[in-house]
Amino acid sequence: MIKYQDFEIELSPGQLLSIMHHYDLKAEDVIGNYRFDPLRLNGPSIAHELNKPDDALSSALANSISAISRWPKQLGWPQFNLQIHHLLSSWIEDYKASTALEHGLILSRCLNMEVPADKLSQDPSLSFKFQSLLAHLIARTTNQFDQYRYQYSLNFDVETNLPNRYLLLNILKRQLKRMHDSEKHLGLILLNLNIDFREQPQLDAISTELALAAIDTIHRHLNENSTLFQIETGEFAVLVNDLKTPTQLNFIASQLTHAFESALPLDNITIILKPHMGGVSTFKATPNAMGLMDCARLALHHALIHNHQIEIYDPITTSAIANSASLEEAVIRALQENELELFLQPIVSICDNPGQADMCSGAELLLRWRNKDWPTISPIQLIDIIYKKGFGKVFIRWLINNASRLCAELKNRFHQEISLTVNLCASDLLDIDLPELIVQAIRLWDISAENLVIEMTESDLLLDESKANLVIEKIVSLGCKLALDDFGTGYSSMSRLRRMPIDLVKIDQSFVRNIGSSKEDRAVVQSILQLAHSLEKQVIAEGVEDIATVNFLKALQCEKIQGYYYAKPMPFVDFCSWMDNFKTGQLYLSA
Repeated sequence: MIKYQDFEIELSPGQLLSIMHHYDLKAEDVIGNYRFDPLRLNGPSIAHELNKPDDALSSALANSISAISRWPKQLGWPQFNLQIHHLLSSWIEDYKASTALEHGLILSRCLNMEVPADKLSQDPSLSFKFQSLLAHLIARTTNQFDQYRYQYSLNFDVETNLPNRYLLLNILKRQLKRMHDSEKHLGLILLNLNIDFREQPQLDAISTELALAAIDTIHRHLNENSTLFQIETGEFAVLVNDLKTPTQLNFIASQLTHAFESALPLDNITIILKPHMGGVSTFKATPNAMGLMDCARLALHHALIHNHQIEIYDPITTSAIANSASLEEAVIRALQENELELFLQPIVSICDNPGQADMCSGAELLLRWRNKDWPTISPIQLIDIIYKKGFGKVFIRWLINNASRLCAELKNRFHQEISLTVNLCASDLLDIDLPELIVQAIRLWDISAENLVIEMTESDLLLDESKANLVIEKIVSLGCKLALDDFGTGYSSMSRLRRMPIDLVKIDQSFVRNIGSSKEDRAVVQSILQLAHSLEKQVIAEGVEDIATVNFLKALQCEKIQGYYYAKPMPFVDFCSWMDNFKTGQLYLSA
């Protein structure tokens, strides 16, 4: 709730006399006898006017009724001023609690001024004028508070009551201006709580409670020279005045890191946060407000990318940080402008009949980005950036749609069913919209669902296996096949393989590559094949690079083989040429 601790009622005795003059009231007119009439609050006309029960109105005006019911029967001019201020302060407390202004205006009717007979004969409407004065003062004070609330919202976060980014920049400008005449320095730390509410939706409902607990933790580790600001949800700034040395900023950031090593004091949930911080001081950066904010933001960005808890800005690292930001922008632009590509690596099915040739029954789709400015960016880096920047859903829609399109083009060209394998990550498997996305793509391109193979790793299932299973069951019900990648390197391969609707098991290339020289690896591969076959699963061996390994796997009745022995990943056009050569018996190795 908003506190507005600094609001003050602007009403001096002179201002009060001036307002009274508009109602033809003088100081001596209001120092007589008063009587509070609660029946006017509970009267049927009032209840009908507000369409509210009597007790609701009394509850809404609890503070104001308390103040007006204690109004002295007689009082002089100084006491009158005090009573007016007390009543208006009480009314604002009720107004802050969402009481409507019309309720406060009704309250003004409940205080009657008993006018002596001689005055009454001169002015029969004196009591009415007094009640009109009260209504005016209540409306005037309410307007003052509304203006204050608007100004407050420009400078403070309304849920946490912390000063915001706008006020921080103004304070920085003033402080930096004073610095020109002194040798004092400032420090600025941006602190990100490192919470992704999309991946942890259970925290969204307690986001305010979580923020308040974090604020309390931070405050307990700051001294009087430091001020805390709220920049946005889950992100704060600490402004440090009178910084003595650059290393003092590291010390403060380190203290804040240790502050979050214990669980936050929350009801019904235990959570330990690992925030990231980016700091800058006027020892290291150009002393202007936006410049300091930008440098602190760059340092925080660097900390988030490299999973460092603390990163202090240094001009030497500026170029690397800026390059990182440029890379992210370039990757997202490439996604939006359809510059990313899918390369295909053949998956060859081994034929049991010695008289028949092996055939290419499918391919794995692998992400590539051919960009001369960023030639060394790996697919893992590409995907990390895409998901970190919040474009995961855009990417997976692009991936599924393009996989379905390529599947349709292969069928039209080669007149046979060729399966394409798509790799999904953990967050994809938690997306309840994924099955519908797949349905739309296979209908659009008129392909068989079983030719779309969804590949995942065991580690992808560990984030939330029960939720992932719901999505997986829907995908399987469409007719798509499932492949479990990196089998043998996970945590509970056997039990998961038995429990889940897996069609294909991929033996990790780390076991396959050294079959020719490692007795242990041969034993592992043989065991995996025997286990998979006992559960009626087909096996794909990855990382096959020579004919000896091919023959060993054939002897063990491995159904499918993938590796450089047949081909490296290649663009779609090259894959089609490879298929033509492979079907005619010419082994084609891509460059």
